[in-house]
Amino acid sequence: MTGRIRGFTLIELMIVIAIIAVIAAIAIPGLISTQRASYERGASTSLKTLAVAEADFKVNDRDSNLVSDYWTADVKGLYTMTNCAVAGAAGGTVDPPIRLIEVTLAAADSDGSLAAAGGECMAITSFSVIVQKSGYWYASLTNDASVNGSESTYKIDTGGSPTMGSVHNFSKFGFVSFPDSTTFGKFVFILNENNTIYRSAMTGGVRMGVAIPPGLAGAGFQSTYGSWPDDTSMKAYWSKLD
Repeated sequence: MTGRIRGFTLIELMIVIAIIAVIAAIAIPGLISTQRASYERGASTSLKTLAVAEADFKVNDRDSNLVSDYWTADVKGLYTMTNCAVAGAAGGTVDPPIRLIEVTLAAADSDGSLAAAGGECMAITSFSVIVQKSGYWYASLTNDASVNGSESTYKIDTGGSPTMGSVHNFSKFGFVSFPDSTTFGKFVFILNENNTIYRSAMTGGVRMGVAIPPGLAGAGFQSTYGSWPDDTSMKAYWSKLD
């Protein structure tokens, strides 16, 4: 009894490879698109949690500066800020951080500086490594271009006790979320005190350089996205998400 085991010929092998390549060419872009959409949904959801945290911060005076105001210095302060009832930022059970947002969101703050805030903020590196959250970075906006004069500034001194500097606002706040690269998303998202998310389609990358965290607007990401847009820009480049 005899038999013969025949392997693939070169032509048959090339056909198999071609079939696999076609399947990959069809499937991979779809998978990438699905994953990118997931990252974008995550970014908009995280912005919503910032709005919830800001409402809590103001209504309950979470930093105990005796003023009903929003925190506008950065993103991570909504996690790392400690209560002014205890001087300094000791942490632990004596003076714990307020933790109004998830640590993963706080660690994705594009601003790497530590807000002075009267010495009441702990370093985010005490809790986490600094890294983007599902492909997106987050930052506190500096100005509101839809209004003029002093009202356009998000970061002001509300005169609380103790003195904390220009890290609050009585009536407004603004945040932006942008992708680490176009692999993670094609949209930039913004949100303010009205709790409405807007998105703008990118024509190219928004993140600048390779520093971690990226840094502030103009250094770490395009300055265009460092302020709430004026009415003309809003109508031309932004659309309401919800």
